[in-house]
Amino acid sequence: MRSRDRLRFPAALVLLGIVCVLGLTVATITGWLRAGLRDQILRREGESLYAVTVMQHALERERLGELELANADESLTILALQTSRLKGVLGVQVFDLTGQALEGLLAPLPIAAPSKTEWQKLQRLVPVVQFKSAASLEGFDAPDPSLATRVPLLQITVPLHPPELTELEGAARFVLEGQPIAREFALLDQRLLWQAGLVWLLASGVSLAGVGWVLRRLARAHRELELRTDDLLRANRELSLVAKTSALGAVTAHLMHGLRNPLAGLESFLQGRGDEESPILAGAWSEANATTRRMRDMINEVVSLLQEQQSGASYEMTGREVLEVVAARVAPAAAAGPARVVIEEQGVGVVTNHQAGLVAAILSNLAQNACEALRADENAQVILSARPAAQGGIEFGVRDNGAGLPPELVGSLFEPRVSTKPGGAGIGLAISRQLAIHLGGTLEVVTTGASGTSFRLLIPPTR
Repeated sequence: MRSRDRLRFPAALVLLGIVCVLGLTVATITGWLRAGLRDQILRREGESLYAVTVMQHALERERLGELELANADESLTILALQTSRLKGVLGVQVFDLTGQALEGLLAPLPIAAPSKTEWQKLQRLVPVVQFKSAASLEGFDAPDPSLATRVPLLQITVPLHPPELTELEGAARFVLEGQPIAREFALLDQRLLWQAGLVWLLASGVSLAGVGWVLRRLARAHRELELRTDDLLRANRELSLVAKTSALGAVTAHLMHGLRNPLAGLESFLQGRGDEESPILAGAWSEANATTRRMRDMINEVVSLLQEQQSGASYEMTGREVLEVVAARVAPAAAAGPARVVIEEQGVGVVTNHQAGLVAAILSNLAQNACEALRADENAQVILSARPAAQGGIEFGVRDNGAGLPPELVGSLFEPRVSTKPGGAGIGLAISRQLAIHLGGTLEVVTTGASGTSFRLLIPPTR
């Protein structure tokens, strides 16, 4: 799993968790508001009926004047009956201070007496309100026969006392139709649901936008950190390779110096052995002589390159001159292929003599690899090119029309590896890239595939 995919999964979980937490929070707050608003509505109904009861008591006192009823129970009963004429009242029952139901109403109703807790509220002249969403109407003389046997009911218990006094005389429990309250509750729930949904959507949108921005910043920082880590690892490998190639250069100089004299003696010995009478021996000695000369040319080339880098002389070479040197070096490999080496030059570009030796070494390695990789074909060719770079300097190219590089090697092409070629060391391309970096330039693969492989070497302008 890639790094970006690993980040997306926990990020999605974080965003989902935020949405769920916001949903639970909004639902909790909405439930708390719903309970509070319902309590306010029920308290309003109780206080309204309580006010009507007090008013009825005052009107009854005014109507009777100086007349006195036989007892207080009769007064409370008349007061309850006057109030029960209100619309929606299904039944009423009056209780004295002992909790006993008073008789004398139109019909006895199955209404329970107030509990101890309810009497405590009534003593403080606070009405007690209860709402039942599905209560039975059995035993009630319902004014509307179409009402179902189980309907919403509102039960309100109000304290009964003289208007000018706060001393409790009894309590009246009214049973009212609950349909209006049920409709009001349904409308309240609908409004709260819409408002809660809107708040949840807005909060989720703002939170997701903020958290998404933070996660994007974190992901960008993570990618930058990965890139910097890769750069540091690559730089560490390059520094290690530089140290190894520097040591290899010193060993090479010492080795070249030690090989020149023995090789010169071997060449002198072989020069007089070509006149053998046996054709087979004569051919073998001739091949050995040719191999010795090639070894001498290679040693001289390396020594010349080392001396060139340390000399103080400075002059310029055109890109074509460098390519001609490279073509001459790889001519034996191209002929063995067989492959044709083609030189292309676009415009005029120059490098110094100090750059030319390293550039020729890099291009020779690339062209040598291309010649060895090409199949024996009359159309096989290696194209060497040079042209001025757009940003200054000169751009060299080496391309072939072979089968391309293996896909598994493209990503780590310039890293040391075990070579699959006979006698190969596996560090040719890595050294070539280090030489390009030493020149202040870049070496990269431009294309590779069924139509061939193309390398580009960019050398900055000389100062």
